[in-house]
Amino acid sequence: MREAPAPPRAPRPFLTFFVSLAASSVILGVLLLWDHKVLDLRNAREEVKRLDVQIAEKARDNERLRVSIEAANRHGFPAEQVAREELHLVNPEDLVLLYPPGSLSPKTKSAPAAPAPAPAAPALPAPKPKY
Repeated sequence: MREAPAPPRAPRPFLTFFVSLAASSVILGVLLLWDHKVLDLRNAREEVKRLDVQIAEKARDNERLRVSIEAANRHGFPAEQVAREELHLVNPEDLVLLYPPGSLSPKTKSAPAAPAPAPAAPALPAPKPKY
């Protein structure tokens, strides 16, 4: 007699699902990378971040320059202030008045008179008006 055929195997739904999921993932990944749109999108996002950093740097530079311009409009040049106050320099167009020692403040008997300081710059004549 013949032997009875083996009973059919029971379906394995979990194995079928995971094999289908893996195959679909591989196919989708190949399609996305083949099109290069995913790579272009990532590169575009990186460029946007880099440009945002540059915009922030330029905004800080603009603010610093705006403050400098406002100071210049108020005649608050820091270099000129240092030159006038610490280095005792004068602008060639300025009129320098030199007073004799003790003429601006009354002499006191308790403190001896200090020697006269050397003039910071020679007295310049007043500019002549141009007609």
